[in-house]
Amino acid sequence: MSFSLGFLNRIYSPTYTPQVYHNAVELFRVAEELGFDSGWVAQHHLGCETGRLPSPLPLLAAVAQHTRRIKLGTGIVVLPHEPALRLAEDAAVLDLLADGRLQLGLGSGFDPDSFTAFEQDLGERHALYDNRINHLHHILAGAALNTNGQTLNPAAPSLGERLWEATSRVEDVAQRGNGLIVAPNPRLPSTGSVELIHRYREAWNPHDSLTPRVALVRAVFPGVDARDPHSSLRHDISTYIERQRRIGVYPADAGLTFAEELDRLGVLHGNSDTIVRRLAQGAKLQDGDHLVVQVQTSSTGLDEAIRHLERIAKDIAPALGWKSIAAEHNA
Repeated sequence: MSFSLGFLNRIYSPTYTPQVYHNAVELFRVAEELGFDSGWVAQHHLGCETGRLPSPLPLLAAVAQHTRRIKLGTGIVVLPHEPALRLAEDAAVLDLLADGRLQLGLGSGFDPDSFTAFEQDLGERHALYDNRINHLHHILAGAALNTNGQTLNPAAPSLGERLWEATSRVEDVAQRGNGLIVAPNPRLPSTGSVELIHRYREAWNPHDSLTPRVALVRAVFPGVDARDPHSSLRHDISTYIERQRRIGVYPADAGLTFAEELDRLGVLHGNSDTIVRRLAQGAKLQDGDHLVVQVQTSSTGLDEAIRHLERIAKDIAPALGWKSIAAEHNA
């Protein structure tokens, strides 16, 4: 066995249009044909970061009807904004439609505008998150929900073993027996992901047959020079950095060059050999782990995103030891 290969679609787009969602479904279909093991979508409320998907589960329900094998992940749902029971009900229905392929990724969120819109205090997001994830665990495990003893219906007993969390509080994730989603954090050194994963594995508390599992997210743009001052990728990343600084979640300008900012964000670009070398220098993935590649920014069209996935599936991931299920089936 080897690590699994996934992709993350943040559903970035300058505008909301039906085609944005149709393209997202198509990208899952193509990724499945290329042998990708999982696909993940991110939730953004109110168009934050030009992300156009406030409701990931309905979109994944559509994806489920156009695919058969690929796992369907959320990376992530902002849990403080979601009543635990309603999320569990929606997730249970989706999991039935998808034949048990849902991977439910959760996080505490960071965008001040969405917390204002949901009439919540941003400073309380971790307390809200802890309360709701504990409640979600109990619901999925079949706990009674009222004095009549009613439980989650439809039941989703195995979904509790497919929960993932995106947080630096990795010891809590390990104690809950959940998977860990790790992405480069510009506030941490370049080795931050490696250290978080090590801490998570060290803190793992065995949960029956479950084993620690990591989804490592990296932005990968093969064949693109992000340093080119005329590239749309450079423009999109610069716009992203400016916005994140404005809301206080990205470090202040430290006089870094753009190439150094790309390093801080963990953006990999250029030729395939360079990308393979950079990935090999990072966190070591094990059986059950996922390498999750983000191949789109707000200006990336569907055709370009597909080309990136093709390069990753055919050249980059196999060089790191990934084995395509599609290739094995066609052998």
